[in-house]
Amino acid sequence: MPQHAAAPAAPAAPLSPSSALTGTEASRRLLHPESEAPALTLWGSSSMSSEGGDEATAVPVRIHEHLALAAAPAPVHPFGVGASWSRHTLLQRGLDTPTLIGRGDPEPGTSRLEVTLDSGLAPSGPIRVPGRVDGVDGILDGSSGTWYFTPSDPADAVTGGVFVSSLAEIAEGSRQVLWMGKNNIRDVEGVLEHTARMAEAAAPGDTLVLGHWCTEHDEAGSATGAAVAEVNAGLAEAHRDHFLDVQHLLTGEEGLASSPLAPLQLLEQGTTHDALARAVVPPLLIASDGIHLNGWGNLVLSWAIVRRMQELRWL
Repeated sequence: MPQHAAAPAAPAAPLSPSSALTGTEASRRLLHPESEAPALTLWGSSSMSSEGGDEATAVPVRIHEHLALAAAPAPVHPFGVGASWSRHTLLQRGLDTPTLIGRGDPEPGTSRLEVTLDSGLAPSGPIRVPGRVDGVDGILDGSSGTWYFTPSDPADAVTGGVFVSSLAEIAEGSRQVLWMGKNNIRDVEGVLEHTARMAEAAAPGDTLVLGHWCTEHDEAGSATGAAVAEVNAGLAEAHRDHFLDVQHLLTGEEGLASSPLAPLQLLEQGTTHDALARAVVPPLLIASDGIHLNGWGNLVLSWAIVRRMQELRWL
């Protein structure tokens, strides 16, 4: 009996754009990132640079690393400097452009020049700010406890002049997270003013301000505790939805019972309730130095920042 040829298969229906996609939305964002995402710049002191984040957790928890994962493909610029004051952050951002006054002659070979700032600002912590003095590129370095300006090219020696930070160019057009002023928290008006100036330097809606939290040195009834409360109240009023209350996060039931902290069972610990009675952050979230968050503290803070960034539609 003759065999009939099989009918040709019908052509496959063309794939719709949505059916052609593979993987999850998160994996597609990671592997095929959009190119228009604005950068994110982090300003502040040692807490912003995650000092203490290498304690208590299996791996170190760095805030900027978590934000880089969440914000990808947007670049994240971590400019936190330990021990810095809010005035140092203005210097980094290029909002303070002091005149450098030379002390002596430039050093042979490097042209490094010891300087003071006409603003009277003293160095603090490992601060090093790239910038220009009257058009000459170099580094303003206060990490030794004395200000020095070293030109990038030793042939371009300077004897002084107006310094402008080049970090301002990097931060231009970026969104920003501010966590500044804890080291000079008792200067309430100064912290609020400097934070406001930083926010004004960015586009409207492009700033998220983090509040400060109380250590054992800032317990209820102390001068620093009162200053923390006053600064937080001022920041909350000024920045509203763009203010993240870190003290409430780290002492409130919602934050302490949140998923990142579930393994610690904080609300079942006696030390937690002892700390809350003094209006300070529980010790299981604090590094051994007593003044920084440990890995767990940084983990829940990173979680809260990402959640707020999502609410603000930054992500």
